[in-house]
Amino acid sequence: MSVRSAFRVLGSTGDDLDRALLDEWVIWQRARNVSDKTITERVLVVRRLSSAATITAVDVDRFLSNPVWSKATRATYHGAIRAWCLWLVRTKRREDDPTLIATPPRVPKRRPRPLADEHLAVLLSTRMHQRTRAMILLGAYAGMRVVEIAKIRSKDVELITRSISVTGKGDKRRDVPMHPVLQTLAAGMPPRSWWFPTWVGNARHAAGGPMLGNCAVVSRAMDRADVPGTPHALRHWFGTALRAAGVDSLVIKALMGHESLATTAIYVDVPLTQRTNAIGLLPELGVQSTRQRGGDSGPLAQSRARVNVNTRTRMQ
Repeated sequence: MSVRSAFRVLGSTGDDLDRALLDEWVIWQRARNVSDKTITERVLVVRRLSSAATITAVDVDRFLSNPVWSKATRATYHGAIRAWCLWLVRTKRREDDPTLIATPPRVPKRRPRPLADEHLAVLLSTRMHQRTRAMILLGAYAGMRVVEIAKIRSKDVELITRSISVTGKGDKRRDVPMHPVLQTLAAGMPPRSWWFPTWVGNARHAAGGPMLGNCAVVSRAMDRADVPGTPHALRHWFGTALRAAGVDSLVIKALMGHESLATTAIYVDVPLTQRTNAIGLLPELGVQSTRQRGGDSGPLAQSRARVNVNTRTRMQ
């Protein structure tokens, strides 16, 4: 049976069919507690496909071959298309999954990318709005994702126990003790509402709902301070700084809300100072030290001298 004849939806073709299916897919995902962020990102990808409901393996390869996209972007888009095709198969809209035939993008191994301590110091010393500074401090001193920061309300902050209740991926909650910096910050934040409200509203919230553009706000602040990286690098700094201070990996995992230590490892980098100190421990063998004067006197130099003496003896 051909791909196009595998449909079980009647009375609609082409773009109208794609739109009708997308609406059903959104409802299906929400019923299974898929986050609004994930749903939105998936739908935006699928909408870029021509004849999304009848896409073939060649179409998938052609779409993902855009040379402008990075490997990580291709992998993300492939994941969205795969979720879409799996739903079509499960709901009997089609009988095959083209993503099983299409070439899956190689996912590059992710590595920690924390801000350097010096960059964070420069960022925090830069002039900015108080709300922007608050977002940066929550990312750095509570390890919060930007979407988690947007959801913070005053009721999530417990001043007596000095902790913040954070709603993470999959609506999982974790309690993060407040660093003294955040305790001072909390005293000046709204006492009975969203910490970062937007007064223009958005598709999911009335006026006064959480501000969802905080990623762009922090990004602009980092650009003005000439600090490299993304807002998520603040979360990487959080994990790396804790590890450098000797905190156990299991504790870091709990504070960051990860399911596995393998995920936590992506966020924990070995600080440059520790790597520098490690390099400094290497012995200087056969290399003239800048601290030595009066010629090369290392073991390798002495060996070379003995070889030269023996050579001259044989020649005589």
